[in-house]
Amino acid sequence: MKLPDSTVNLFLISLLLILCVDFSQAGRHSKRKSRRYNDVHIEIYHPKGLMVWYPAKPGVVLFGIEINLNSESLTSCDVCLNTTENSYGKFILRDDDAIVRGGDHLEYKVIKQKTNGEAYVSKRDEFFVSESRIIPQPVGCPRSSEPNKPDNNITMLQQKVTVLERVVSDVFQHCNNITRSSKNLYLNLRPMDTRLDTKGLFNYTLSMLKDMMPSVDWDTVLIHAFFYDNGIAFEVKTFVDKLIVLEISKDFTQILISDLDDLDGATTDNEIELYDS
Repeated sequence: MKLPDSTVNLFLISLLLILCVDFSQAGRHSKRKSRRYNDVHIEIYHPKGLMVWYPAKPGVVLFGIEINLNSESLTSCDVCLNTTENSYGKFILRDDDAIVRGGDHLEYKVIKQKTNGEAYVSKRDEFFVSESRIIPQPVGCPRSSEPNKPDNNITMLQQKVTVLERVVSDVFQHCNNITRSSKNLYLNLRPMDTRLDTKGLFNYTLSMLKDMMPSVDWDTVLIHAFFYDNGIAFEVKTFVDKLIVLEISKDFTQILISDLDDLDGATTDNEIELYDS
């Protein structure tokens, strides 16, 4: 009996976490690399709703966000949220009525306040919402599907299993910092034309990756793309997706894709601090 892809992925993710928890605890005394390029996490839901969370950091007493959709207005926001409470080490903001669709241009401004200080804008950013970024919300029990049909793609499934087995083996050997890693990769296309706008860069990256790795479902896997070090950095949906891409790229004759976390000279925080004078 063939298990659904979602079940296989869930099992592998659980296995990765089980394998690495002891190693992560044992290696806490060693020096860790923390390369989080964007600490602001935005989750968008279908048919409506969004959640924003940010790790609670020492000295930060307020976290807020102002979101504009398909608008350049600087005086108002479509979603305006803030909180002074953190839960399980995170500031969490929710808007259950926000409606965001694939293709929307989302701009946001992060507001923070530190102890004994004034609230200030710590970050501005924007992106075009890809369909793969939207998380469907269950609306009821699914109907019974038609009986299982014979699988005509056994060879492709076996290839995926082989890649995942190599990924699991690699993580088992190098998982001390798995909980601190990002989901970002680097596509070395130097020199890169930086005149592309946000949407143009995403579409260009999507096209390149489809040509390079047609076995990967990039319409689902690719989340975000941005310029980095005269090339392109991009974010994938899950950490397992990242490991699969890195494993497949080992077969390339030229090294075009690498782990952004491993690049020398990467900054540890891309926030722009704007303080009131």
